[in-house]
Amino acid sequence: MPSLLISALRKHSLRALLLLSVVALQACATSGVLNVARDQFRHGSTNEAMQTLSEASVSRRNKLLLYMDRGLIAQTAGHYEDSIAAFEQAIQLVDDLDYVSLRDQSAAILTSDWASRYSGEYSERLWLHTFQMLNYLMLDDPQGAAVEARRAVALYEKYGDVLKQDMFTRSVMALSFMAAGQYDSARVEYRKLTEDFGIAEPKPLSRKQSELILFIATGFIQPKLPGDLFIDINARISFPFYPASSNSPPTVQVLADNQPLPVERADSQLVAISSDALADRGKSIAARQALRLAAKYGVSESIESHDALAGGIVKLLFLALEQADTRSWETLPAYLTLIRVPLEPGAHSLRLLINGSDGNSAIIGQRRTLDIELAPGQRSFRLIRLGVNNN
Repeated sequence: MPSLLISALRKHSLRALLLLSVVALQACATSGVLNVARDQFRHGSTNEAMQTLSEASVSRRNKLLLYMDRGLIAQTAGHYEDSIAAFEQAIQLVDDLDYVSLRDQSAAILTSDWASRYSGEYSERLWLHTFQMLNYLMLDDPQGAAVEARRAVALYEKYGDVLKQDMFTRSVMALSFMAAGQYDSARVEYRKLTEDFGIAEPKPLSRKQSELILFIATGFIQPKLPGDLFIDINARISFPFYPASSNSPPTVQVLADNQPLPVERADSQLVAISSDALADRGKSIAARQALRLAAKYGVSESIESHDALAGGIVKLLFLALEQADTRSWETLPAYLTLIRVPLEPGAHSLRLLINGSDGNSAIIGQRRTLDIELAPGQRSFRLIRLGVNNN
């Protein structure tokens, strides 16, 4: 593509500049409808956010983000079948995007990574399966959850060093296998959890035992930020990064008759895992930056040799176009927490006390009452999202 552009610019520099400007503006444009829906979701208007996304028309560059947001917001609203459908669309698109098209590469070579279709960080691809497992467990479909667990295992085999700190997802994988009666697979995952985190394999429930399992999502993940490195007056490299976070996991107490119950828990801070996943892509991002810098330099020098004014304009345009691709799955929570509460069979009235922060808003003294009835040997699942308008 650069050689064709150079030829075109030599013959019709002003017309080509205008065309390049239009392409560049389109490439760097964010999707306003996604921002509207995300803002509605953060402020507690979950149904409005779902309606906005159901009617949304976004560019092909942002389709994956649309499906991700649809799935997570639908799950928060308790529409698990709709969430499954949206996440499955996202998973299929990720598979398709692994075969990057020539058009994507060509569009980004003289503009920025914004021109390419967003394909998700390794961590975001994993969490598609994490939330699918939760959907199926909430629908009392352990076999469906186990299928998603196996798809997650495949990602761990490919990106395990980057994703291994996700204690929550790995615990849900083991739980899904166990719930589906696939005990050998569950033992494999629990053995790894024991080695890495000291989490022991739970014993099978007897007829005199039951268990409540809480999936708690708190706050919102911090979005990517742009960073810049100026090489000289006419060249810069712009790169995305996640800001460091010192926030702690939420505190969770489960009380019965005002007495705290013993619990086991597993937490994952999503921004830390996403930061590792982004860092793992650092070499490929740098390689694209170097290729793009060389292509831009070649184009601008060629134009300048024929038209100094046009060449100077192109250099300024190229400098402005180099924007870090800060797209990310911004409806994700800051923390995912799994709480296991052993209980006797029968009726229980429990109180939950939860405190936490995602760096942007505090979740202080959140109280929930859970009235549940457990059959002998039953595991009951509850999914709670906190931090959406502090509710």
